[in-house]
Amino acid sequence: MAQVVVENVYKSYRGKADRADRVDESKKADIALSKDKTQPVSVLRDINFTVEDGEFLVLVGPSGCGKSTLLRLLAGLEELTGGNIKIGDRLINNLPPKARDIAMVFQNYALYPHLNIYDNIAFGLRRNSGADSQEKVRSSWWESALTGTTRYAPRSMRYLSAKEKQVRDRVRYVASLLQIEPLLARLPKELSGGQKQRVALGRAIARNPQVFLMDEPLSNLDAKLRTQTRAQIVQLQRQLKTTTVYVTHDQTEAMTMGDRIAVMHNGQIQQIAPPLEIYERPANRFVAEFIGSPAMNFLPVDLVSPLKLVSPHFTLELPTIWAKSLEHSQVKSLILGIRPQHLAVDAESPSNIQIEVDLVEALGNETYISAHLTAQPDTTLTVSLPPDKRLRVGDRLWLSINTDKIHLFTVDDGRAIREGTRSATRLR
Repeated sequence: MAQVVVENVYKSYRGKADRADRVDESKKADIALSKDKTQPVSVLRDINFTVEDGEFLVLVGPSGCGKSTLLRLLAGLEELTGGNIKIGDRLINNLPPKARDIAMVFQNYALYPHLNIYDNIAFGLRRNSGADSQEKVRSSWWESALTGTTRYAPRSMRYLSAKEKQVRDRVRYVASLLQIEPLLARLPKELSGGQKQRVALGRAIARNPQVFLMDEPLSNLDAKLRTQTRAQIVQLQRQLKTTTVYVTHDQTEAMTMGDRIAVMHNGQIQQIAPPLEIYERPANRFVAEFIGSPAMNFLPVDLVSPLKLVSPHFTLELPTIWAKSLEHSQVKSLILGIRPQHLAVDAESPSNIQIEVDLVEALGNETYISAHLTAQPDTTLTVSLPPDKRLRVGDRLWLSINTDKIHLFTVDDGRAIREGTRSATRLR
């Protein structure tokens, strides 16, 4: 196992006219070629982070943000434009993929259709130049030939070299780990999507690499199976203690799987932190809007005193915890962020907001409503309410804002402003 260090990494593409024809579909979203085909297109800029030994890091962001390209740089499938990547104590910038001691799980599984599951898992072990297969075991050429010749003979007639016995033991161990032992004799076409995904994981685990790289491995599964499989991946990673970098666009996966999350946007990392810290203390408006379901609501407000926010539709008194952050502020316009869970139905009041319901989504355990401000129909809000609150489209009601849960952002760059007790950037 090993630490992964990414230092000041940049990636750009030279926009030749024929470049787009050679790019596979998984990469087109990341490249977004410019109209001027001769200009370089910057995909990643100033990427810096460290994945500790045994850590599970999730790269999350919208399509086209550069997360899959970053994973391909770690795997050696793309060439760096600038910067350094280290695995353990080795600089791997110029190493080919096979020499990096990593294993990658792809979105489309990439199983060999003509090989059964046993041979799919064993394939990399038989071709691998690892310590177990080369340094400790030196099979002669005739042993290898005899093993290959009798591989498909009845079990009692097969010849197993010492190397092949190690492969067999490893495949059986991985199969038991993933509970796919009954599937080893089947072909990939005879498996369900979840079973294929476990085989793809098994092929990566079998090699016992220093680092796992996973590129949206659950995106082809249905919702229930996705939930089951992501729990299994987390359990396996904790059991194996292998450093893992996992790419997804699903913020629910990111929140439930990662030890830390790196939120990406437009080729840059916006914030990297543990899941709850990102949810409770987003670094900017993009992170606040992307992490959390339903998304955070945003309302423009004016700061008229260090503890008073005014909108044409309501007035809020902030808790005293905000005083130090806002007392010297020269900025008068801010963006107030509030999550749907922190709005509640209340009585009419100057500090509350009147809305009209546009859509009701009753989920059983909670109810989401989409609504607009009665005084400003183009301003919409999403609210999470208890399931016993019965509402209909067209209903009007007042909402109170939990001032202990609000977030404030600057208008120009969307930077988050922190309360005075937290170590964060204050307004100047």
